[in-house]
Amino acid sequence: MLFANKKKCLESLSALSYDEACIDVVNQQNESVTIFGQYEQCHKCNFQNYTVLEPYKNNSILVYTQSPLTIFWEKDGNDNCSFTQLFYEHYRYGWNITKDCSPLYIKEPADNAYLPIVMAFVVLFSFGTLWYMVKCVYKNSGRLRQFIAWNSELEEDLTGSAPLVIERPPSIKKHPHRIKSIDIFRGLCIMLMIFVNYGGGSYWFFQHSVWNSITIADLVFPWFMWIMGLSLAVSLQKKLYRAVPRHTLVVHIIRRSLVLIFLGIVINSSKHNLTIAELRLPGVLQRIGVTYLIVGLLEIAFTKRIEIESFSCFSDIIQAWPQWLFILVIVGFHTCITFLVDVPGCGNGYLGPGGLDDGNKHFNCTGGVTGYIDRHIFGEHMYKNPNCKKVYETTVYFDPEGILGTLMSLLTVYLGVQAGRTLNTYQNVKAKTLRWIIWGCLLSLTGGILCEFKKDDGLIPLNKQLWSLSFVLVTAGFAFLIQAFLFVIVDIFRKWGGRPFFYPGMNAIILYVGHEIFKNTFPFGWIPTVDTHAAYLFMNLWGTALWVAIAIYLYKHDVFFTV
Repeated sequence: MLFANKKKCLESLSALSYDEACIDVVNQQNESVTIFGQYEQCHKCNFQNYTVLEPYKNNSILVYTQSPLTIFWEKDGNDNCSFTQLFYEHYRYGWNITKDCSPLYIKEPADNAYLPIVMAFVVLFSFGTLWYMVKCVYKNSGRLRQFIAWNSELEEDLTGSAPLVIERPPSIKKHPHRIKSIDIFRGLCIMLMIFVNYGGGSYWFFQHSVWNSITIADLVFPWFMWIMGLSLAVSLQKKLYRAVPRHTLVVHIIRRSLVLIFLGIVINSSKHNLTIAELRLPGVLQRIGVTYLIVGLLEIAFTKRIEIESFSCFSDIIQAWPQWLFILVIVGFHTCITFLVDVPGCGNGYLGPGGLDDGNKHFNCTGGVTGYIDRHIFGEHMYKNPNCKKVYETTVYFDPEGILGTLMSLLTVYLGVQAGRTLNTYQNVKAKTLRWIIWGCLLSLTGGILCEFKKDDGLIPLNKQLWSLSFVLVTAGFAFLIQAFLFVIVDIFRKWGGRPFFYPGMNAIILYVGHEIFKNTFPFGWIPTVDTHAAYLFMNLWGTALWVAIAIYLYKHDVFFTV
């Protein structure tokens, strides 16, 4: 585990950052002992030498609190007194090295690290509930509205301040024919994306996974791409129905894709002062632009102008067999490259993070063939600090938005297109939602089978960094289920208006670009005076709330940005 300053524990607990704790070790034997340890998060990693204690000496060890730690002391080459424990943030522990194998104990406790997020949830939930209650009372109380109107008229009569000409504000486009649940889902994704990119309060579940498995942060990007595919299918069908020429649609798709790719490169250049030789070329918007281009052209080429409703169970799939054939060929091609290409010094089929993984056997093989291809094509023009670096201490570059991952993300987008095609094909609400639920369950189950329902050592692990097949199926499956739920609640039964998620969903692109450019600028962000979850959580929630306020302002003033 890489730490910026391993000697923090020699100072007071106030010097600790988030996710850090201290163990004060005292050797009470008359022989030297060696302390070894390793985190469960590090897959098949060798134990690391933390410190050597001479007889009757002591030392303090800085530990990481996001993953259980297995720690033991060794004397004369024999393991003694092993413990596996999840330590708590900012706690100071004590451990006396004795022949009786004394357990660890708490010397100085600290506040619960999850208390700030619980309090934030309570505050936000209470505010939302109060706001909803006030609106309900106002809407259902005719007397209250009359009283407010009477007071306004009385004040105007007494002060003579009534205007001679009443100006009516311009009407706002409310997009009555839009499917509101899609905008709400998109808004939820962009709000989570902003919160995660701003730091997510520095909680591990709001950070991207170190390597295998998924967190909340790992779900946002694939959901956003899935929604893009759904929106593409819906809008394209409407344009074809209005007899818009296909060559016009092709020009629009190409132009929009190039703009997205260009914006992605601009955002990459805005984060650091870099030379052209170091500018990162892959990125989030670049992946969105490339997949939008390929899937968009594919749909324009094969989608019929008029979809005829059919009662066949598989009409929405059969009518798109050329597109599905193309996507499945891409998936097969990706799978063959991943498992069959022999990478020099790494072999074939390696899907790990390299570094300390698997006993240092693949130290320079981060990402296997995926990382190998990107490093040879992009060179210095790629991400240089992979998320696995801190745990696995890898030294090679790895870009999570690389080439092979982009190929597999075509399946993510096209599963969204399939959801949109189901929406276009079947007019019955039950037929739409039932198919979405079936898609969601089957995809999630298949993804679980591919990873063997395990974090590591499955056939194809869930991995956002590699954008693995199991990751695509599980995240798309969740997206189908969420969209089915929102569609029924919002568009059919109209039990929820989707606020505040609806507003960011109407201006997602400007919010994404804006939050990336102004990420480290006041008032969206600053450097907290203390390194605690509470400080970072407040700052990140504040920054996200500002962008939601901007989205509401833009919506109320009928301003919508598209590319």
